[in-house]
Amino acid sequence: MQPIIHNLFPTPIYTTKINRGFTKQELNFVKEQEKHSSKNQGNINTKDNYILNKKEFKNIKKFLNDCCKDYIKTIICPKNNVELYITQSWLNYTKENEYHHKHNHGNSIVSGVLYFNANKDNDNITFFNKENYEQISPEINNNKFNVWNSQSWWLPVETGKLMMFPSSTKHQVDNKKGSNTRVSLAFNTFYKGTIGSNSKLTELIL
Repeated sequence: MQPIIHNLFPTPIYTTKINRGFTKQELNFVKEQEKHSSKNQGNINTKDNYILNKKEFKNIKKFLNDCCKDYIKTIICPKNNVELYITQSWLNYTKENEYHHKHNHGNSIVSGVLYFNANKDNDNITFFNKENYEQISPEINNNKFNVWNSQSWWLPVETGKLMMFPSSTKHQVDNKKGSNTRVSLAFNTFYKGTIGSNSKLTELIL
């Protein structure tokens, strides 16, 4: 019998694409907001951290809300009527040789990134395994990295792609290659509804 390897407790990286091109109004708004940004560690981001509340992003927010509904229905599968609602949201601008530092998102359940400008040949995002101390850590053969022995894994990104993942997942963008300015919209979420159980004394009404 061939051995079977079970992938227990994997980290979900929800990936989809917006089913249309971005409108001229949306792209002009994104370009204008770069003028109202402040320096981050490695790149810049908008001072407005509730950018999805702007009327120019009304349809973008609807698309993201629909994806939040699909994420919780497909991945979390709550028993009670629970929703994910978007809290903060902002735009990131990363030019050639800039980067986005390694980080995760506090006070959030699921985070997401929608790409307004990204080149799949040059642009990617790197995710990191939970940083547990490894007392014994053998060197891995360069062409034998897989989902079990890797401490990080990168995925290509492109214009129109959306990625959503548990907010605790650490991620970063390495030094930007290519002449395009990589533009992404990031957002956080939180639960709305009743989670836990009344009888088990774990109920929380949000």
